[in-house]
Amino acid sequence: MPKKTDFYKGLKLLGTQKEQELNDKIREFINNRSFIESISNNSQQQVPRINKFQEASERMSIIMNYPTKQDVANVAKLVIQLEEKVDKVEELLLHLTEGEKRSSRRSSRNKKRESTGQGRDKKKISDFLFDSLLSNAKVQVKGL
Repeated sequence: MPKKTDFYKGLKLLGTQKEQELNDKIREFINNRSFIESISNNSQQQVPRINKFQEASERMSIIMNYPTKQDVANVAKLVIQLEEKVDKVEELLLHLTEGEKRSSRRSSRNKKRESTGQGRDKKKISDFLFDSLLSNAKVQVKGL
C-alpha cells in the first residue's frame, strides 16, 4: 500500500515539475520580441488567403445550397428577436387575462351587491348621470 501512495506522489511531483518547465518555455517565447514579430508577419500574410477561402466557400454555398456561417448568424439573430417578441406577447396576454379576471370579479361583486340591495344606489346614480348626459347631448344636437 505505501508503494502506491509513493508512486502517485512521485507522479504528481514529476507532473508539477514538467508543467513548470513548459510554462517557463512559453514565457520565454512570449517575451522574445523577434518571435512575436515573426508570428505577426506570418499571420498578416495568411489574412488574404483566409479571405479567399471564405469567398470561395460562400460561392460554393450558393451553388450547392447550404448555409454559410453568416447565414447561421443571421438566423440566430432572427431567432433572438422572435423570442423577444413572443415574450412581449406572452406578457400582454398575461396582463389581459388578469384584467379579465378582475373585471369578472367586479361584475360578480356587483351582481351580489344588486341582489342584496347595496349596488342599487350606485346604479341609480350612474343611470341618472347617463340619462342627463344623453338628454344634454340631444338638446345640443337639436340646437345645431
